[in-house]
Amino acid sequence: MNARDMYAVQMRQLRGDPSRRPDGSIIVPVNAQADLERVWTVINDLLRYQGQHTFEIIVMVNNYPPDDPPMLDAFHQTGLRVVSQPDVRLPGIRVAVTARVHGARVAASSLTIHFDADCRVPDPTALLDWYVEQFAAGARAAYTPVNFCDLHDDAATQARVAIHHLARWFKRRVIGVPTIRGSNFAIDRDLFIELFNAGYLPADFSIGPVLRAMRAPVAYNGSPRLAVLTSGRYFERGWKELARYLIYRLHYNAQMLRVRAGMTNPDDRQANGDRPYRIYRVQVSNAQSQTIKEGQEP
Repeated sequence: MNARDMYAVQMRQLRGDPSRRPDGSIIVPVNAQADLERVWTVINDLLRYQGQHTFEIIVMVNNYPPDDPPMLDAFHQTGLRVVSQPDVRLPGIRVAVTARVHGARVAASSLTIHFDADCRVPDPTALLDWYVEQFAAGARAAYTPVNFCDLHDDAATQARVAIHHLARWFKRRVIGVPTIRGSNFAIDRDLFIELFNAGYLPADFSIGPVLRAMRAPVAYNGSPRLAVLTSGRYFERGWKELARYLIYRLHYNAQMLRVRAGMTNPDDRQANGDRPYRIYRVQVSNAQSQTIKEGQEP
């Protein structure tokens, strides 16, 4: 059995009876310019699920020239659900949010679970089962810790990570705002789409303040076993860059904690404007799909 056929078998096991709704819909936005190969790492993690529930995996492929679409045969052949659109950008809204909503609109389950293409899920069985249990108990959203991998080893980077976790603890425990971020959370499908349509979600960071304002039941579990890892490869080194980042983040959070319909993301207005596509793209060929290796724990 080659790698592609093995993926197809694992995907059928994860999905279960196709005539029945899955217990959860896992949505992963995929930037066609950078993530077509990288996303297989988190897919590998998710396919190691050994629990009793069923899940579909939806990859929402975006950011590619309309006249030059990426090759998606590898995704289709392994049984992934594929949603693709060249451009999902909207003014003042993070691309990741609009991509997640596109995936949520086709989700078969009312429970949508969201990861990023560069994430690692060390214990998918414990995490996915916990999400299902929380929604069965009445939660409308849920989340667990997000830690980092692919980090630089300099002192400034380590300080940035420590400050990041301290700030999230303060918001969650002192202010009472759920610290949901895009790389790891679950939310009721209809609620997610409703909030987006009403203009309350210019960024993933907006989800927590909005849910707090509407007093929606949100579940959190800080167990290290349930943590998801996200890449810190874009962190810039140096104390000067750290100081600049902290000033920016303080201003950003002050704006994003406000809840109002029609708000815009303060740092994404230009990024969602007339940004040209990069002149190259990354493809996953059929040959590559047969040689995809099982991801290793970081």
